[in-house]
Amino acid sequence: MNKKGAIILEYVWLILAIVSIVIGTAKFYKTGFGNSYIYYIIAAVAGFMYMLRRAMRKFTENKKND
Repeated sequence: MNKKGAIILEYVWLILAIVSIVIGTAKFYKTGFGNSYIYYIIAAVAGFMYMLRRAMRKFTENKKND
């Protein structure tokens, strides 16, 4: 994947995490934690994927520069 594609994919994961937190928080206030915990799980997974993709991109960029 080229550099632009990797960066776009990173931000897609980041946006998904933020949107999931917002939706989860809104559902939490309306219906309680029982109906909103899945959004927090999705946010955690998306945040992890964002960090993983970013680390992989940085690693490959450093390898190409060596």
